Amino acid sequence: MNSSIEISEAVKLARKLIDRTREGRLPWEANLLPMMAPHTDLSGATAFTTTLEGNLKAKVSISRLGQDEQLAFSLIEFDPRATLLTSAADKEVLSVSVEKDPSFGYDTVEDKQLAGLLIDLYKLARRSALKIDGSVEKALSYLDRIAV
Repeated sequence: MNSSIEISEAVKLARKLIDRTREGRLPWEANLLPMMAPHTDLSGATAFTTTLEGNLKAKVSISRLGQDEQLAFSLIEFDPRATLLTSAADKEVLSVSVEKDPSFGYDTVEDKQLAGLLIDLYKLARRSALKIDGSVEKALSYLDRIAV
């Protein structure tokens, strides 16, 4: 269960992350499992991270719990010098989750607001990580050339 303080902090962070991502100032990456090859198809990725100021990273994800989808957001402090061989544990500074579309509605207005922001952030992070805007531009450019 999220506290009202955590929800409030997550709302503020999500808004700023959305703004910076829209401005193109914040690149996102798809979270890959360590055993996946680097050229793996990322279109099925459900979690995305971005690095903020040195040793902080933000993560947004979506997961399915039966029929329901859960949105999660976390702010993580990590050791930038850590490798797979060293065991420096990441520290979750903030972690919240909210159901994407609860069948009985949201408990609070803040929960509903956070869900909306996390949906937007997730979609923007996914577009950034998968470089969708670049692909769409290439397709439009190609179609413009063959239309002449």
